[in-house]
Amino acid sequence: MDTFEDNQQRLSLIRQTDPWIKAWKTLDEKSLSAEASVEGPLAGIAVGIKDIIDVKGLPTTAGSKVLEGNIAAEDAAVVTRLRKAGAVILGKTNTHEFAFGYVSPPTCNPWDIARIPGGSSGGSAAAVAAGHISMAMGSDTGGSIRVPAALCGITGLKPRRGIVPTDGVIPLSPRLDTVGPIADSVTNLIKLWEVIADRIVDRTDKTFRLGIPSMQTFGDDIEPDVASAFLDAVELISKIAASAKQVSVPNFADFDMPRASIVLRDALGVHETRGWWPSHKDEYTEETRSYMEFMQTFMSPEMIEAGKHEAARLCALFLDSFEDIDVLVTPTCPCAAPTHEEASKKEEGSPRRPIAQRLGRLPSAANMTNMAAITIPCGFTSRGGSGLPIGLQLIANDEDLLLYIGSKYQQMTDWHTLHPESSPESSPESSWK
Repeated sequence: MDTFEDNQQRLSLIRQTDPWIKAWKTLDEKSLSAEASVEGPLAGIAVGIKDIIDVKGLPTTAGSKVLEGNIAAEDAAVVTRLRKAGAVILGKTNTHEFAFGYVSPPTCNPWDIARIPGGSSGGSAAAVAAGHISMAMGSDTGGSIRVPAALCGITGLKPRRGIVPTDGVIPLSPRLDTVGPIADSVTNLIKLWEVIADRIVDRTDKTFRLGIPSMQTFGDDIEPDVASAFLDAVELISKIAASAKQVSVPNFADFDMPRASIVLRDALGVHETRGWWPSHKDEYTEETRSYMEFMQTFMSPEMIEAGKHEAARLCALFLDSFEDIDVLVTPTCPCAAPTHEEASKKEEGSPRRPIAQRLGRLPSAANMTNMAAITIPCGFTSRGGSGLPIGLQLIANDEDLLLYIGSKYQQMTDWHTLHPESSPESSPESSWK
């Protein structure tokens, strides 16, 4: 349980560092004005809520001018569960507009403010990495929990759909959307997960068969430091597995276009149904507007149908790979956090920014196949270079198994205990403590 004094210290840190991290969209400082009045597993613990999730009395803007002035009339179902468990809802964290991207402007990565935190739950991940809070809520449609958690050096879980309610959450793609926890360790992730999922994690020892895809399936843009950290982590996890073997899976890049066709079609439908598009067309950012226009102009029914069939084919192949394994291991992202400049680059003739395809490539298969996936920190880029966090992804059909492996891994390593300096002047080389 966090005390009143603990939370006042957190608030002081937020005031000192958020002017340059920009993790928070709205702070409810009054929520920390008294000792916790509700008992429960999260009594007094401050939690940040991604700004697509309703918190009664606070704005829900989804990071967009389209929803400026929108005040939530009720708590989302997941926020209701948090309050009943005694959590303090500290405020709303920044998100990429309508959760439709991997950058989360204007938030910066606490390890290096010249770099992005990832997205779309970038504000939640940055707030946890910066020590503002130990737990936060995010959503994940194609990696939106795991990507920012990996780039910010913390832990995040994408659950299977249907476990955590999405009532009161602005959808991106209803058939792929999930709501899940972000935390500074697997220990705290479990505490938050048990509350939002309304279930007790089975903490007994487990046996599992580990599957390792070939490096070629990850694409040709895996950074050397990421590859090295991944192989080291695989070696360590293999020691606690009942067996470990290489398995055949589709190239992760093959999911790019089928997933994009699903998300674009679903997002356009959501925005049209809610009356946002096209009546508020000029209030969208250029990026999101280009996605909507691309869907309307270039995505023919034939292309959508072809994407649907290709998605089904790839998902079947991916699930077949689990016939003789229980867990698949991959890097979470092929790279460490890109710079804001790198993330802003566009591709001629396409609304999809190259950074979105790159960062979403390895996580998205879990969304397409409705499997659970966790990211845990597994290393850093060379200290003489950028000194940025690297994430490891584990995919399975069982959240408890992933939490067990993640917990064991964090007992054997200390990557999750390293934190960035809380100063905008910190250079990458001096950002360890």
